[in-house]
Amino acid sequence: AAVSHQIFGTVPNRGVRTGMQYLKKPLTGAYEARYYMEPIEPIARKVQRECSAVPLYLSELQERRQLKLRTLRQRGKGPPKKGSGKRSK
Repeated sequence: AAVSHQIFGTVPNRGVRTGMQYLKKPLTGAYEARYYMEPIEPIARKVQRECSAVPLYLSELQERRQLKLRTLRQRGKGPPKKGSGKRSK
């Protein structure tokens, strides 16, 4: 068994789960990293700081939040102004 391990790189089968089938599979980390795009927000903010002529960049999430806040304020359900909450005197 030791000789076959040195030649073929196999592990003797003794009825114990070793996880070798997962270790033999090719690694997929590089493919998965390539699948997801890098976020554009940090790059856009950096460009905005350097050049004032670039218009303000808002992510989709920020735009959605602002739209929701605008609609809530129109209905009178938005957050109170600073210092005028329930517990103010």
